[in-house]
Amino acid sequence: MLTSIRKFFHNPVTRGKTGWLGRIDGLIATFAPTSLAQLALRFGLAVPFWRSGMSKWDGFLQLNDVAILLFASEFKLHLPGGPYDFPAPAVMAFAVACAEVLLPILLVLGLMTQLAALGLLAMTIIIQLTVPDGWPIHLTWAAMALGVITWGPGKWALDRWIAARTPHPGDE
Repeated sequence: MLTSIRKFFHNPVTRGKTGWLGRIDGLIATFAPTSLAQLALRFGLAVPFWRSGMSKWDGFLQLNDVAILLFASEFKLHLPGGPYDFPAPAVMAFAVACAEVLLPILLVLGLMTQLAALGLLAMTIIIQLTVPDGWPIHLTWAAMALGVITWGPGKWALDRWIAARTPHPGDE
């Protein structure tokens, strides 16, 4: 490791930048590769939704009473002229609880990653409309979701593994 770092600092051009800025950029990339950041974004976004989703279930496909009660009486959409009740609270609670479990699993596995992140971004927007004072954490979730949507799942994802093994038209 010491030899590779020594070689690195003697390399005048690193990652397209010259001089000491290029060396610093390369050193950072060595210890914090993009794929690690993408994996951290996926896990960081998945955890709060997974925990919330798991708290809504009493058993397999059996919502607890608190989850339904929250959507029926506590949660309101804070829109102009509102707040407004959620439509069909039992159905909404079930759909949200399913999404809060399924989408984080997909995100962690890196399967349909950008679609899962888009779903969690949409949920974050609805959560923000429901709990307006929670914007600092909601902004963090939105930023993580946008990062995953924009830069993809990274190399440690099933999406990438599947894409590498899927024949493309014209490839023979």
